[in-house]
Amino acid sequence: MSRGRIKPSRPPSRLLRAILAVGVIALGFATLMVRLEATQEGYRLSTLRSDNLKLEERNRDLRLAVAELASRERLRALAPKFNLGPPAPGQVVTLP
Repeated sequence: MSRGRIKPSRPPSRLLRAILAVGVIALGFATLMVRLEATQEGYRLSTLRSDNLKLEERNRDLRLAVAELASRERLRALAPKFNLGPPAPGQVVTLP
């Protein structure tokens, strides 16, 4: 007896192959889209970090400017220019 290949009673369906091919393509496409979204989110996070650093630096600069403008020495230097001085007796009223 010769041992040859046994032929299947029915060839595999073309529909099954088509469904399998579509499934593999869909899986590849889904994987590609997920990686694309992850890459875009990475760029977005990088941009937000950069913007955050710029805003923190701007905030420090503004706080420094406020501190300089509100310094006692500066206000004392500006007071004579605007005829400002300590209050005269009777000018200060305290409320109960």
